[in-house]
Amino acid sequence: MSVNNHNAVLDAIVASLAAALPARHVQRNLIDPANETAARLTAGVICLVSEGGGKFANYRGREGDLGQMDVRAVGFVQVAESSQPADIERAELTLLGDLLTWVSTTAVPGLDTVMPGDWAQSKQLEHPYGWLALALVVKT
Repeated sequence: MSVNNHNAVLDAIVASLAAALPARHVQRNLIDPANETAARLTAGVICLVSEGGGKFANYRGREGDLGQMDVRAVGFVQVAESSQPADIERAELTLLGDLLTWVSTTAVPGLDTVMPGDWAQSKQLEHPYGWLALALVVKT
């Protein structure tokens, strides 16, 4: 499949994630968690951002076809101030589980595949706030 509207790809992923994870807040805008409400952070805010792409077919007649997008799902979460530092890690890993379940069970209309890649998390350093970033490889 070939895509020449990568904005539509991101919008489709956001719509699919929002439908699959209705308790979370899903958007394309990367946030500063300091400007978010406690209620939204407690529920979890997932920001979808493009990192680039490539790996096109690039043979005569298919130049720029059959590539991929590198997308990052960045999630921000918050737990109670009185909680333990491991609780923010638990919240991050729960978010990771939600994202991996979405990847494995939900097809995104118009896309060939969405595959998970590497992920990183806050390492409990910002308790009661946390974050998780999951790489997504989107075949377009």
